[in-house]
Amino acid sequence: MNLKKLLNLGAIALSLACLPAYAQTIYNTYADGDLILDFSKVGATYDVEIDLGNLASLTNAAATAGGTVQITAYNVTNQVVGIFGSVNSLSFSVFGIQNNASGFVSANTSWLSDQQSGSSPNSAPNDLTGSVQNSLKTTENGILGLDGFGGYNSDNKGLLLWSAANAANATNNSPTVAIIPQGEASSYTSLAGSFSGAPSGFPANTTSGTFSTKNTNTISDLFEFDPVGTSHKAVYVGYFTFKSNGTLYFSLPALSAPSATTITSVTKNGGTVSVNFNTVSGTNYRLLYTTNLTISRSSWTIVPGSVSGTGAAGTLSDTSATDPARFYTVQSY
Repeated sequence: MNLKKLLNLGAIALSLACLPAYAQTIYNTYADGDLILDFSKVGATYDVEIDLGNLASLTNAAATAGGTVQITAYNVTNQVVGIFGSVNSLSFSVFGIQNNASGFVSANTSWLSDQQSGSSPNSAPNDLTGSVQNSLKTTENGILGLDGFGGYNSDNKGLLLWSAANAANATNNSPTVAIIPQGEASSYTSLAGSFSGAPSGFPANTTSGTFSTKNTNTISDLFEFDPVGTSHKAVYVGYFTFKSNGTLYFSLPALSAPSATTITSVTKNGGTVSVNFNTVSGTNYRLLYTTNLTISRSSWTIVPGSVSGTGAAGTLSDTSATDPARFYTVQSY
């Protein structure tokens, strides 16, 4: 990016930072690793792109709510039905990219939703090869308007750059929602294209032409793609339920009882606690902790990140163990 563009973006950021919260935009509030929800429809005038925050915040909100939480980052009447006319024949997808390592999340970790094909979660999209992982990362960064290092791209396209260049508006360019004309180069429709790789294209879940009259739901599973190693494993981390009234919910996977997984050892090095445990092939594992054993397990904090069982020993780490005491459990799903 040339100096003029950098100065222009810096001036935009400085001027918007001085505005009250209602006058800010996704450009101000987006953070590396946030999940983005897109609503689009073939032949529509606009795409609606929504910042859901990061997966850790979403999973903890769902855990606090008993396993399922409503997405409140958009207004159904003004920002979905008002834009598309109805929820019929409407496509939605959720994706995200962690460009820089942060706490529990490795650099280049990706998230992507995939329409559930039956009444239970998909077994998992195929593992990604290195080249397909890079294609996924490039696609997600392109939609956001970022390059591979988390800086803004040089061709001035993408969600964040569109948001920075347009006036803040409570409906069209708010801290959580950007409504972008489909014909613009920065829109999801223009940038998502046809993603060649796992799971199957850059997947969207599309409702039926009579969805709003059916009093039913459609579900998309959310997967996390591990950038470490050669297999780039896809780990199931939860699912989104879109209802015929236009509301969206995020749910955690059903978790087994704590006794289902045997912890073999726990070590602490500075502020990092590592929990070692036995695994079973085909099972995913996550770490939870609490500082108060009297509260319900549904209120325990979920440590971001998960591992897939191989039959060998597994390890999950809590890198922010700053409390005088924390109690841990490993849960499978």
